[in-house]
Parts: sequence; C-alpha cells; structure tokens
Amino acid sequence: MHTSRLRKYCVSYLFLVPSFIFIFAFLYYPVILAFIHSFTKWNLVTSEWIGLDNFREMFRDTVFLTSATNQLIYTLTDILKALIFPLIAAELVFLIGGIKIKYFFRTGFILPMLLPGIVTILLWQNIYDPNNGLINQLLIAVGLESWTHAWLGNEKTAIWSIVFFGFPFIAGLPFLIYYAAIGGMNQEQIEAARIDGANGWQVFTKMHIPFLIPQFKVITILTIISSLQDFVKIMVLTAGGPGVSTTNPAMVMYNAAFGSSRYGYGSAIGVSLFLVILVLTFFNMKFLKTDY
Repeated sequence: MHTSRLRKYCVSYLFLVPSFIFIFAFLYYPVILAFIHSFTKWNLVTSEWIGLDNFREMFRDTVFLTSATNQLIYTLTDILKALIFPLIAAELVFLIGGIKIKYFFRTGFILPMLLPGIVTILLWQNIYDPNNGLINQLLIAVGLESWTHAWLGNEKTAIWSIVFFGFPFIAGLPFLIYYAAIGGMNQEQIEAARIDGANGWQVFTKMHIPFLIPQFKVITILTIISSLQDFVKIMVLTAGGPGVSTTNPAMVMYNAAFGSSRYGYGSAIGVSLFLVILVLTFFNMKFLKTDY
C-alpha cells in the first residue's frame, strides 16, 4: 500500500527534492560545520584539531564573560518586557467596546511589524543622538539641560539605553498571541464570575493569568532565542561599546570570526549559544507543564 502511494505521488515528491537540498545546504550543513570547527583552530585556510580549547578559552576571556553578564541583563529585561506590556495592551484593547475601535487599535499595534527592523533601530539611534536627539531636546525644553547625556556613548547609560530601546515595548507578535488567547477564553465563565461578585482584578489574576500560561511559555522561549541572537541592534547602536560595556556573545562571536579570522573560536561561541537555547527550551517544555 505504501509502495503504491509512493509511486502515485512520485512526481510530487521529486518536486520537493530541490527544497530539501537547499535546506540542507544553507541551514543544516553550516550548523554541522560549526559543530566540527568549534573543536579546531580554523582560519579558513588551515584547520588544527584542538579539542575543547576553544570552550576553555571562553571562560578565560574577560570580554566574553562581560558579554555574558550583559546578555543576562538583556535577556531578563526582554522577557519582562515581552510578558508584561503586550499583555496589558491586549487586555485593554479586548475590553474596549466597539468592533471598529478594537480593529483600529489592533491594526495600530501590528503595523510596526511591517517595517524592516533596521528602520526602528535607526529611529532610536536618532532619539539617543547627543546633539539633536529627541531625549536631550526634551530635557533642554523643560529646563533640565544638566541631565542631557551622550546616552549611547557613556558606559553608565549605554546598556540601559539599549534596554529601554523600543519603549513602550508593545511588540506585535506577543500582542497578537495574547489577544487571540484572551478572545478564546470562555466568556460565559467570566461573566458568571462577575455575577458572583468578582471584580476586574480578580478575573484577571484568577482566570486570565492561569489560562495564559501556555502563551507565557511560548513567548518566553521566543524572546530568549531572539535576545541571544540579537546582533544587528547592538552593532548599529553601539558596536558593543563604549569599550565592551554593551557587547553580547553574538558580537564577540562576530568579532572573533570576521574581525580576527578566528573562525574556530567563533564557532565555539555559536555552538554554546545553541546549547543554551536548547537547554532552556527543553526545561521550559519538560518541566514547566500546565493543565491548560
């Protein structure tokens, strides 16, 4: 039976072969190479097997250790931003009366997803500009000129300027996930709870929050992956500076591979990031279980 079905759809399967070839060549093959070369001293010309030396060097590299600390700050704050602010926006939009008004606000929160990410990054670069940036101009306008800074050029403020990038932090994808989940709740149960005397806060904490736990898990994992892979934003805004105050492991990996031709060391950092994501994803899916 399986043989006859295979013969019947043979031509269709053949059309899939080029797709599989491209997927393997441009996705899986580079990953396999990265794993192999993470154990070598490789500069694209020569390759020498050095075992775990690249991984040992990571834990002796002060720049990498600083970047790991910075990444912890980025990741934790990114998770908080993704879990809190889009949820608040989704709850408020859902409570608004009128389909047209809801549609208007939904569209407003989703539209920024259509813009290339680099546009947003360049916009915030101008906001933080020390001479004509919006923040400094507002401070000057209200008589707080002494508070003006080179926000991205000062070691004390640079990392927090990146953390506050994208304020008010209502990303389109988390907003959509929350909004769809809230819309899928059993509204009859919620109305029954209100009739029994539950106020808005009780409904939110006792009914909405438990129901949204699966969404919290998904958004947390997506945020961690995005945060660990975040390279373009830091590269454009600060290039990891001043000094190494805003660098992250992705920047260290890039500089090692393409700045110093240490592709083996860069591959080791990339493999380490992959393993961190894999472990956190496994922990999230295996141990943070829910009945919803």
